[in-house]
Amino acid sequence: MKLAAPDPAFLSRLEALRLSVRSVRWGNRLGGRFTINRRGSSVEFADYAAYTPGDDIQAIDWSLYARLDKLFVKTYREDVELTVDIIIDATASMALPSTDKFLRACRLAQCLAYIAAAGGHQVRVSAIRPGPLARSPWMIRRSDLPRLTEWLESVEPEGTTELSAWMRQAVAALRMRGGQALVVSDWMHRQADAFRALQALRGRHMELKIVQVLSPDELEPARLMKGGMVEDVETGRTHALAYSPAELADAIAQHNEQLARFCRRNGILVAQHRLDERLETFLFSRLPKFGFVA
Repeated sequence: MKLAAPDPAFLSRLEALRLSVRSVRWGNRLGGRFTINRRGSSVEFADYAAYTPGDDIQAIDWSLYARLDKLFVKTYREDVELTVDIIIDATASMALPSTDKFLRACRLAQCLAYIAAAGGHQVRVSAIRPGPLARSPWMIRRSDLPRLTEWLESVEPEGTTELSAWMRQAVAALRMRGGQALVVSDWMHRQADAFRALQALRGRHMELKIVQVLSPDELEPARLMKGGMVEDVETGRTHALAYSPAELADAIAQHNEQLARFCRRNGILVAQHRLDERLETFLFSRLPKFGFVA
């Protein structure tokens, strides 16, 4: 898969955008512009927090325990950089009805990573697919874009994996915590599995944003229906089609609405991007309206 190199004029427009940031609870690199309260030790005391299993017992304030009979640990103020994880779906469904969908997902990841790096954040991309965890090197400067593009070009959509299981593995292996996660997928996963995957990220105090990339054919399934059978590209199984085009379109609309409702209820920003929409329109006109960038 070949990604076109963005021209200088396009990159200049991307540099004018900034990721919207509601809160930062953690950072892997010190010296940034976001102030957090961190358990442990540092120069500037910030506050007390209730002790939770796993906290360093040396951080417990025993004089406070003597007065209140409750365990509290000291937290300290530190300035950190925002950690941004961009996660792209690289399972087989992203190559249907054509590879244009996966190519657009990679192009979006490329642009969002550049926006993050231009804003002074550290960013990496990982791919949802079976097998060993696939992730890019950290992108810290705008000049790291060619290296990230080369990594994206090495990823091909294939196979199937349980989304929630992959996410649980990824958040532990990549030590995701308190940063920002942007997940780009068609979100044509079983809803219970998709919701568990998003909860795995929320459990690490990640600020979540998701982009749903869909082709017009997927939103208007009558274009794809031929005969009375359908094949699941991820499992290879065929199924008799028991729905009319209108019923199938309604089922897809309900699926997408339930995804959007779950996201609204849990404070997750969501945007849907159709392949017949120009990428420039989505990035520069619609993403600011959705609150992804400013």
